[in-house]
Amino acid sequence: MINISHTKRRILLYSILTLSLSLSAGNAAAKVSGVCGNCHTMHNSQDGVPALHSGDGAGWADDGTFNQGEASETPASYLLISDCVGCHSSTSADKTIIQLGENRIPIVFNTVQYPSKALAGGNFYNVSRGVDYDGYGHNVYGISEHDSKLTTAPGNNRCGNANSCHNTLAVAPSAQNDYRGSCQGCHYNVYHHKDSNAYRFLNSHDEQFGAYVEGVEHASWEYPDDTTSTEHNFYKGVDRNDIGQGGTLELKQTQSISSYCAGCHNTFHSINGVGIDTWLRHPTEIVLPETGEYVQYNPVTNYELQSPVAWIDPATPQRDEAIVMCLSCHRVHGSEYPDILRWDYSKMIANDAGDEAGNGCFVCHATKD
Repeated sequence: MINISHTKRRILLYSILTLSLSLSAGNAAAKVSGVCGNCHTMHNSQDGVPALHSGDGAGWADDGTFNQGEASETPASYLLISDCVGCHSSTSADKTIIQLGENRIPIVFNTVQYPSKALAGGNFYNVSRGVDYDGYGHNVYGISEHDSKLTTAPGNNRCGNANSCHNTLAVAPSAQNDYRGSCQGCHYNVYHHKDSNAYRFLNSHDEQFGAYVEGVEHASWEYPDDTTSTEHNFYKGVDRNDIGQGGTLELKQTQSISSYCAGCHNTFHSINGVGIDTWLRHPTEIVLPETGEYVQYNPVTNYELQSPVAWIDPATPQRDEAIVMCLSCHRVHGSEYPDILRWDYSKMIANDAGDEAGNGCFVCHATKD
């Protein structure tokens, strides 16, 4: 085996992943740059010590070094020296973007507390705290156990395989989930060595047939300090009224973010399901009205991160093409509030909102506070 010096070995362990983003008018394309040894190890061994580190304690520290976590003698797929969770975790309280030269790594799991300024998808910290916090995020293998109350994803009736990605993300990769599971249950095909049309690698086993999400990535993954009404993530949406009752909201036809959520939560999203006209569920994939209580919210000129919208054409957002989506109310990874909501639902009190006037539900429903 090649003998690597102690200094170089530390660099090997501390520089797990380097991402180089190039933004276009469409989707963000992420390519890994740097020495292969930053991410990979040929034999998972250096001087008789495993090079692969993951599990508890794995994550980036304040000083930009990688805390090694638990050493593993079992090699990882693709010869990686950590897993998805370890690479996108931080042992810092508030570090949500790791800057390594010109490269940036998004942090989705701060292991000591929920960060004061989480990225667009939120943070897995709360759901990692145990069964009392199951409703605060998606239960993902390597971060949390299976939900203590739910046996499958809520609103799911599409897959009979108990361990499929459509049912749960909290099980280890296996043949039942195409050896994905965990983070890759959603980020199904991860392209760290070439460009990808899929927004944030949100794709599926039907990607070749168009089953992926379109969108425009913000350079800082929607970090609040760097976000304005025109500089933020732009999500793809569709207007179900244009599709009609005989149409479909399948991802391969729409490339919308809500259609992607429907891969697991499909009964909340069915175009032919009960409740479209009677509003048994909050609607998604409809245009945000321009009249009545909604007229005060113009996301083109005054975009609200706490109540974002999707767009029929994310590259050229127009007010009459602003779409209500699942993420208008929910975070993706995890949040500070139950049901992965973007705000405290218990404080959304009609006609008596108090300090919450203009926030949360009342961003869109502007006259009800």
